[in-house]
Amino acid sequence: MPFELLNPSGLESPVGYAHVAKIAGGDIVHVAGQAPFDSQGQVVGKGDFVAQFAQVVRNLKTAIAAAGGEPQNYAVLTIYITDLQAYLRNKKPLGSVYKEVFGRHFPAITLVEVKSLYNPDCMVEISGVAVID
Repeated sequence: MPFELLNPSGLESPVGYAHVAKIAGGDIVHVAGQAPFDSQGQVVGKGDFVAQFAQVVRNLKTAIAAAGGEPQNYAVLTIYITDLQAYLRNKKPLGSVYKEVFGRHFPAITLVEVKSLYNPDCMVEISGVAVID
């Protein structure tokens, strides 16, 4: 693996993410923020946070596959959401959707609540950095 995920002592025990992604080699791939758009550019799951999250993680899988990688190659993810309460209310179904694509791979993840995203119908967008051997 061209990167190592670390959880140093002295920091809180992470749940669903790693504190540090130490990149040691390989090709670094930056994936632009993926929103809940289908291949036709239509928003999937308008008003449904879980459906939008599911589309976004599928888009992340598609994006990294185009670079010759897989979801486990993501070292860093940045999640932008417009409704923190919707995220908190849906943690269990979101976890299930996440695991369908990423399995038990939890890279260094940052979650940020924002006022809005580029498209007003979008509730979630995720960008990433992957490392491929």
